[in-house]
Amino acid sequence: MKTTGSSSNQNLKNWILDYLSKPNPFFNDLPPCPFAKKAWADDKVWIAVKTKHSTYKKELNDCLKNLDFTKKEILIFCDPYYSYSPDELHYATEEYNEWYNRKDIYFMSFHPSNPATVEEQEFLVAPTENKEVHESYPEHKYSMMLIQKFSQLQQASDKLHRQGYYKLWPDEYYQDVVVSRANKYKKINGGLS
Repeated sequence: MKTTGSSSNQNLKNWILDYLSKPNPFFNDLPPCPFAKKAWADDKVWIAVKTKHSTYKKELNDCLKNLDFTKKEILIFCDPYYSYSPDELHYATEEYNEWYNRKDIYFMSFHPSNPATVEEQEFLVAPTENKEVHESYPEHKYSMMLIQKFSQLQQASDKLHRQGYYKLWPDEYYQDVVVSRANKYKKINGGLS
């Protein structure tokens, strides 16, 4: 797997700094990911890029064996050679969550053939005045699996909830993403978050 010097690194850096870190009215004027800029600046983001002639799960599993949350807060596993469908990636993500959530690790995935749309998630598509940024965002030419500590993610989500971050989210999307994740966390941890 490649970890540095790739176009994926530069693309993700631009996405984090120019897209995820800019204030957005759909998030109560907070950035889409308020913690991304600091994590990037503190070198807490590990970007791994799948190599061409290896299997997805083998390389991702190798990354997971070497993932140290005292050194990195998030792993972004990119696959520019994907041949699987959005549904197949979704099911793989669910399988990883089923296995790893109890180990305090949470997985989220994005497939380039299934980007956010204005009709369904306008707040994810056009968060800033910078058209160049949100026109380039759906053009990622690779799938992404984002992996981080479940407890850290849930604590951050709880904090953002108190700040009104989710106030303008469509209810169905909020239930699917935030409530279902919080319920899973509480079930695993005996009702505590």
